Amino acid sequence: MRTMLTRLRDERGQGIIELIVAMVVITVAVLALMASYDEAFVSLHKSARTTAAATLAETQLELYGALPYASIGLSSSLVTTAKASDAYYSTDETALTPSGTTEVTNGSCTTTVAQCMPVQTSVTGSDNKNYRVETFIRDIASGSATERTVTVIVRDPNTSGTPKIYTATAAFDQG
Repeated sequence: MRTMLTRLRDERGQGIIELIVAMVVITVAVLALMASYDEAFVSLHKSARTTAAATLAETQLELYGALPYASIGLSSSLVTTAKASDAYYSTDETALTPSGTTEVTNGSCTTTVAQCMPVQTSVTGSDNKNYRVETFIRDIASGSATERTVTVIVRDPNTSGTPKIYTATAAFDQG
């Protein structure tokens, strides 16, 4: 009987079991941390891309803020070309609200100035990646006044489907 009690109280081998349990717990914890790091990296990448796109859109809108009201417009020849040959531009224009308005063009716009171009490809963002910037300028009646609304859409041409990353709109009035 005494030898049986001695064997039951013997703790040899107990350290290995505790070590294996501790290793399993630590492994699960490390795997959970690795998954959260992966999520954080993806989230950080998306937010950096959105920030770069927002900066591009705001820069484009600032170009129009510096112009007199009558000078806010796009090159009519470039708008015609974009509507006819650019599927993204024509689809985005159709989706704008309110619908049924036409693009405001400016006869003195040249094709080399950024505020005259409805579509700019390969615009470099603050993250040194290229983006596509689309600009829409429309007159929208608001009661007895008319507002000139500028909408800028920034897309990522490096991603399949060229998804929209950021959209910004600003309204200008004659006063």
